Amino acid sequence: MISGRICIGLCFIALAMQVSSAMAEVFTYPALRSSQASDPEQSLLTSTQPMAVIYGSADIGAFVPVIEAFQQDNPFIGVEYHQLQTLEMYDITQSQRANGEPTADLIISSSMDLQMKLANDGYATSYQSSETDALPHWARWRNEAFAVTQEPAVIAYNREFFRENELEPPRTREDFIRLLVNHDELLSEKVTTYDIERSGVGFLFLARDERFFPGIWDFVRILGQAKVKLYSNTSPMLEKIASGQVVLGYNLLGSYAETFTQRNPNLGVILPDDFIVVYSRIAIIPRGARNPDLGGRFLDFMLSIKGQSVLQNEGNFNPVRADVPPSTFSSLIFDRYGERVRSFPVGPGLLVYLDQAKRQRFLRRWQDALLNRR
Repeated sequence: MISGRICIGLCFIALAMQVSSAMAEVFTYPALRSSQASDPEQSLLTSTQPMAVIYGSADIGAFVPVIEAFQQDNPFIGVEYHQLQTLEMYDITQSQRANGEPTADLIISSSMDLQMKLANDGYATSYQSSETDALPHWARWRNEAFAVTQEPAVIAYNREFFRENELEPPRTREDFIRLLVNHDELLSEKVTTYDIERSGVGFLFLARDERFFPGIWDFVRILGQAKVKLYSNTSPMLEKIASGQVVLGYNLLGSYAETFTQRNPNLGVILPDDFIVVYSRIAIIPRGARNPDLGGRFLDFMLSIKGQSVLQNEGNFNPVRADVPPSTFSSLIFDRYGERVRSFPVGPGLLVYLDQAKRQRFLRRWQDALLNRR
């Protein structure tokens, strides 16, 4: 159970980019203390209780520690967290701007390409502070878009299944292919990955694979032959792997997977030995924000050494700043396997993944490979 969590509504939002309706959960965390007129926080708002409104794609269970830590340092400020799919956030932000409506104070999305498009199209406010200046150059763009995490794509597997069947879990993409080919009947309908037509993160991960792994489409074809189970979110895949409904997952978010192992040791997590794709959540302060000062304050906290440490230690969101003491998981990725990391710099280069002609060709190739069409 999440402490301090109050669900205050379900919003049904018609998306121009999606046919189906989507549900957004909103969680509110009231200020820990009531402000008085003499309090310096009154300079932020005329309201007696400032409320920072955040749109985010991170699961509330993973993100609540940073909210609570922020409020410990800022007890007069409440936080309203809208947990949304990335396409929802993109569409809502555009709609609110077009209609002249106030929007969130801060938007944190796992779809790097969509966030970069918002920034590139003039939807982000420029913001600079000592905390944003502490970011490495690759992690910020024009003081408008900021990487706040680093998260790897991993292989996840059911330990009991592999032990009982005397199998070694795959450590590379080639290992994964050989395993599926050599044990096709045993692993039929037992493998899972993202549905890249519905998951922005899944699309980015596979696009990165295509760049660095020449055999990626043979891999996808073999996944199709194995009757791979496709999902748009990480959590259901992890739950099904741990329970044995499926037993092997590809390109899953390492931050969620590593956290999941802490309460379910039957889930194994592998950082691929050939190369590791690492992406970042990107934060922007949108133009039209209700209270951009609050957005900046929350962003600064997330980028501070304390905030980055909370993200890392409580949610396994690896830090962007080099001066944050690394966890064991973070050290394994960037110290031991550093030369194998393939990351996404924050910048206009991410927009290539939104070129509609290229995107449609990529998706058609995905569909053809899954259905074994040549």
